[in-house]
Amino acid sequence: MGVGLFFLFLFSCTTNDFEFEKKYQCYFTFDCGMHLGTGLQSCLNSMSPGLFCMVWQETKQSVRHINIQLYNQKTEDVAITTALETMRSCTLGASNGLIIGCSNLNNGELYAFDRQCPNCIELGFYKALQWENNGLWLKCPKCERVYDLNNHGFVVKGESGNKLMRYRASFNGTILMVGN
Repeated sequence: MGVGLFFLFLFSCTTNDFEFEKKYQCYFTFDCGMHLGTGLQSCLNSMSPGLFCMVWQETKQSVRHINIQLYNQKTEDVAITTALETMRSCTLGASNGLIIGCSNLNNGELYAFDRQCPNCIELGFYKALQWENNGLWLKCPKCERVYDLNNHGFVVKGESGNKLMRYRASFNGTILMVGN
């Protein structure tokens, strides 16, 4: 392998790897074609950036449910019942929750953040972040740091610290995939 090709390979494998969470497992696939009209679909539209939703799962009577909540909206409950969907594993980060949406900065870049405070989780504190500033920020109920969803999840209020934990995300118009 030529030196130029080696460096191209090395660079392509490491570019932005520091940006994505590796410590906590995340694997989430959601078929928007099977579940039309969810708030999640609104958050995946890069032409309408700045809208984010919280996503978490729970099991009710042996059926997996995906809960979707936009800021100041009622939580949507989506039952996962098709054979294809039930075969897919689902792990939603550090403590069963993600924040997903397209930034109103960075050309509508798709973000998927963990729903836990990256600074408090290391201390053993597991409580979901809460909406702040009309759904553009998240606030930790423990340390009171506030994170900007549109700007890579950086701390914008409170003591300085780590930015939100981010996972890789892609959307092809029908299928959303989030993972590490």
